[in-house]
Amino acid sequence: MLKNYLKSALRFLRHNIIFAGINLIGLSIALSASFIIVLFVINEFSYDHYNIKIKQIFRVLNYNLDIKKTTSETPYILAASLKEDFPQIEKSTNIWNMLGFRLKIKDDFIMVPNAIATDSEIFDIFTLPLIAGSFDAKLLDDQNSIFLSRDLAEKIFPGQNPIGREIEAMANNLDHIFIVNGIFENIPQNSTLKAQCFINNKWAVRSINKIVGITNADNNWNTPFWNTWVQLSKDCDVKVLESRFGPFEVKHLGEKPHFHYSLQNLGDAYFGSDNILNPGIICNKNNVRLFSAIAFLIILVATINYILLSTAISTGRGFEIGIRKTFGAINRKIKIQLLSESILLALIALPLSYILMSIALPYAGVMFQTKLQIISSNILIYISIYLTLTIIIGVVSGLYTSSYLSSLKVIDIFSNAILLGNRKQIFRSFLIVVQLAIFCSFVSSALIIRSQYKYIINKDLGHYKNDILMIEVGEDFKGYSAYINTIKSIPNVITATGSMYSLPMDGTLTIIRHHFQDKSMEVPTKGIFVAYDFLTTMGITILKGRDFSPEFGSDLDQSVIINETAVKRLGIIDDPVGKKLGNQTIIGIVKDFNIFSLRSDIQPVEISLSHGKSIQQIEVRYKKGALNSILPELKTEWKKVSTDRPFSFSTIEDLIKNQYTSEKNLSSIISIFALFSSLIAAFGLFGLTLFVGRSRIKEIGIRKAFGSSENAIVYSFLSNNLILVVTAALISTPVTIYFMRTWLNNFAFKTNINASTFIISFIIAAVIVFLTVFIHAYKASRINPVEALRHV
Repeated sequence: MLKNYLKSALRFLRHNIIFAGINLIGLSIALSASFIIVLFVINEFSYDHYNIKIKQIFRVLNYNLDIKKTTSETPYILAASLKEDFPQIEKSTNIWNMLGFRLKIKDDFIMVPNAIATDSEIFDIFTLPLIAGSFDAKLLDDQNSIFLSRDLAEKIFPGQNPIGREIEAMANNLDHIFIVNGIFENIPQNSTLKAQCFINNKWAVRSINKIVGITNADNNWNTPFWNTWVQLSKDCDVKVLESRFGPFEVKHLGEKPHFHYSLQNLGDAYFGSDNILNPGIICNKNNVRLFSAIAFLIILVATINYILLSTAISTGRGFEIGIRKTFGAINRKIKIQLLSESILLALIALPLSYILMSIALPYAGVMFQTKLQIISSNILIYISIYLTLTIIIGVVSGLYTSSYLSSLKVIDIFSNAILLGNRKQIFRSFLIVVQLAIFCSFVSSALIIRSQYKYIINKDLGHYKNDILMIEVGEDFKGYSAYINTIKSIPNVITATGSMYSLPMDGTLTIIRHHFQDKSMEVPTKGIFVAYDFLTTMGITILKGRDFSPEFGSDLDQSVIINETAVKRLGIIDDPVGKKLGNQTIIGIVKDFNIFSLRSDIQPVEISLSHGKSIQQIEVRYKKGALNSILPELKTEWKKVSTDRPFSFSTIEDLIKNQYTSEKNLSSIISIFALFSSLIAAFGLFGLTLFVGRSRIKEIGIRKAFGSSENAIVYSFLSNNLILVVTAALISTPVTIYFMRTWLNNFAFKTNINASTFIISFIIAAVIVFLTVFIHAYKASRINPVEALRHV
C-alpha cells in the first residue's frame, strides 16, 4: 500500500514539475535557514549536559545583605569548610581565572585567556577526561604542576609527548617553570567552564593577596573572589541542605553575617543566572526566543507557499480524484495519498537543505557571535529534530489541501462546482497577506535595529570617543611613569594618562556609601581609579572644583571626584566640594558620562587617584589621522620599559563598536531572513500567478474580445495584489511596533520608531510583488483572443 502511495506521489510531482520545483526551492531555503537556528538553539539548551554528574553538581551563590545582590563570587575558604561541615557534600573545589597568564611558545609569551587556578577535585566533579599522563589528577596539588588541554598541548609541543616537560610561564607577572603532568580532552564548546589549562590555586591566592594588599586570602571570609563548586551525594535533598546554611554562616561569619549562601545546579548556571552578579558565561534568552520565532516564521512562509500552489492546481486534480472516487476510492486513502506527496517533497528537500546549511554555517556563526558547529554529543538530537521538523512541515503543508480535495463530492467535481464561489480565493488572499506581513515585519524590524545601532554609535557619551589609543599594560606595571613621560613628548601625541579600566568599561568596582540625608540608606557607586590627566585626556568636563594635581600631595589618598548622578543619589543638597565621602574629600564634580554601554543608564561614579600598581591601561590621545605615525614610536618606547610584555592596543572607536556587535549582527541576521522570506514568497507568488493566469485564459480572451486593453488586464492583476500588500503592511505595523518597543527597552538610551520605516518596508514589498506578478500579467494580456476562447 505504501509503495503505491509513493509511486502515485512521484508520478504527480513528475507531471507537475513547476509546482514541485517552486516548492522544492522554497522548502530548501526555509529548512536550511531554520536548521541553522535550530542548531544554535539545540547547542544553547545543551550547555553543560556533557557532564555525567550534572544533577549532583552545584555552584555556591553568595547573597550580599548590604547591597541586596546575589553574586557567584565566594571566599576561598568556603569550599573546604562546606565539605568539612556537611557530609552530603562529597567533593568541593574553587575556580579562579588567572588574568594575564602567559605561556612561552618558541620565543614569545602567548596570553592564555582561559587559565584556571583550582585544585585536583575539579577532575572528580566535572567530566574532564585525562588523555595523557599518570591519570592522577592529584598531581595538580603541586604548585609547579600544570595540566594542558589537547589543543594547547599540541600548539606548544607539536607532535611530541609533553608529559614531564618543563614550560616557561608568566604568572602574576613573575617568571616560573611549570611541569606538564597531564593532558585533558578539550572541553566542549557548550560548557560554562572554559579552560585551556589548570594550575594550582596557590597562584590565585598570591594574586588576590597582592591586589587586595593582604596576606591571608586563603582563610579570609571577606575575600569573595572565587567560584565554589560542590558535588552532592545522590540522595542529598538540596533544600534541606540549604536550610542548614544559616547556623554554618553564624559559625564562620559571626552573629550577624553579611552573606547568605545558596546552591545553584550546574544545569541552571547558563540559563538561570540573569540576576546574578559576575555569573560567567550565561545565555541570552532574548536571542534564543527571537531566533526561534524567526525560524517559525520562515517555515510558516514556506508552508503557506505549498498550500497556495496546492490550492491553485487543485482544480486540475479534482477530475483525477472524481474518477478515483467513482471507482471506489474512500476519502481516507485519498487524503493519505495527498499527504504522502507533501511529505515526500519535504523529504526530497531535506538533503538539499543540509547542504545549503553547511555552506552558510561559517558565515552564520559570525553573525550569531558564536561558533556554530555540530557537537558530536548532540548528533542524535540534531537528526531527530531535523527529521521531525521536516515531516511536520510536510504534514502541515499538505493537510489543508488533502482535507479539502478528499472531501469533495463526485457530482460537484464533474459539474465544475469546485470552481464556483469565492471561498478558495479568499483563503488564498489571506495566506498571501500573512506571507507579506511576515516579510514587512522583517524589513521594518531590521531598519529599526539598524537605526538604533547608528544612534548608539553616534550618541555623545560625555567623553571623547575618537582619536584615543588604549594600551594594555597588565597588573603591577613598574614602567608606567617612565613610559608616560616619554610618550607625551612624541610628536602628534596630545596627552596620555593611565587607569585601572579604560572607557567604555565592561565592569568596575562597586563601592557602598551611606546616603547623606538618611544614614540607614546605602548607595552603591562605581569606583574608577585613574592617574593624573585622566579627565583631560578623556574629555570629561569638570563642572565644579578641580582636577587631581601633583601639587596637592593629599590627592593620592584623600581626594575624590564624583559625577552629577552621584551628587543626586547620595543626597548632597549643598555644594558638594569640600564635603567628606568616607575618608576622602570631594574636590570636584564632573558632568555625567557613560562608563558602560548605552544599555545601562548613567551610573553614580566616584573617581580616585590610583597608586601605580592599579594602573592596567594607558590612554593616549593623538591628533586626528596620526595613529599610523605614532604607533612605531609607541612600540619602540614600550620595548625599552617592558621586555616581557607584548605591546597590545586597541582604539576607543573599536571598543565602542565591539560593545554593540550583537545589535549590528542582529540587524544583519533579520535582513538576511527578510531576504529569505521575500525569495520564498516571490517563488510562491510566481507559481500562483502562473497557475491563476492559466485558469483565467478564457476570461481574458472574453475581455479582450469586448475591447479591454492590455494595460487594463495588467492593471487588474496588479491592483488585486497591491491591495494585499497594503493590507499586509497595515497588519504588520502594530505587531512590529509592539515587539520592537519591547526590544528597545533593553537600552537606557534609544531611538524613536519613525513612520518612514514602515513606508520603506511597504515600498519594498510592493516592488517585489509588482516584479513577480507583472511578468505573467503582461504575458497573459498579450494572448490572442481567438486562441484564448478555445480553452474550455
